[in-house]
Amino acid sequence: MLLLKLLLVPALIWLITAAARKWGPGVAGALAGFPVITGSILLILTLEQGPDFTRQAALASALGAAANVVFGIAYSWAALRWRWPPCLALGVVGYALAVAASPSAAAAPWLAAWLALAFLPLAGRLFPAPPAAAAQGAPREAGMAPRMLAGALLVLIITSLSHRLGPALSGALAVFPVLASVLGAFTHASAGPAAAIRLLRGMVRGFYAFIAFCLALAGSLGQLPAASAFLLALSLAALVQLAVMWLGRHRH
Repeated sequence: MLLLKLLLVPALIWLITAAARKWGPGVAGALAGFPVITGSILLILTLEQGPDFTRQAALASALGAAANVVFGIAYSWAALRWRWPPCLALGVVGYALAVAASPSAAAAPWLAAWLALAFLPLAGRLFPAPPAAAAQGAPREAGMAPRMLAGALLVLIITSLSHRLGPALSGALAVFPVLASVLGAFTHASAGPAAAIRLLRGMVRGFYAFIAFCLALAGSLGQLPAASAFLLALSLAALVQLAVMWLGRHRH
């Protein structure tokens, strides 16, 4: 199990980064929003804590996606003025405030998850316009190791403490913006604020598939074997991701 925690998420991060390099920060952001880290954490929680625990954590993760988007919005507005360190700090503050407000939704987790989905179309409008003069570019390979290490550390922390945190907080923290933090900061430092804003705004598109994954998993765990439930959720997420990317491409 420890080997799975240490290798699964870094391998998935590597695959997504390798696939996204040639398409630029917007597409990279959409791919980064796909349930890679959280899906891995939920899989490990299923193996360690059982399907009932994971079902609740999946609904909390869907709500946590909205907090992740708040991170991107806060970072992006700060990026219009500052370099990446204060932007990262303000993004984490925004995320923490959103997570702190989430326990009020614990009484109706399904409703909260659907409200998080409804928030996404509005969230895309809350990002600032990227500075026109800023450089564009995709994250360079030099940022691969920090992304992989951060993903592995998050999985170890969340799954190791899950029995103390409970399903709601485990699910919310499973959506901690690891990819957004590392990809956003590296892109900001190497390609400028415009590229960072495009990447973080692109992640909103990925969260449609993310929330679809969480809803499908929460609805099917317990009704289907765990492997079938995860396969169903991933298949739905992939279809939603393809649809969102197709619509985004044909709008432009």
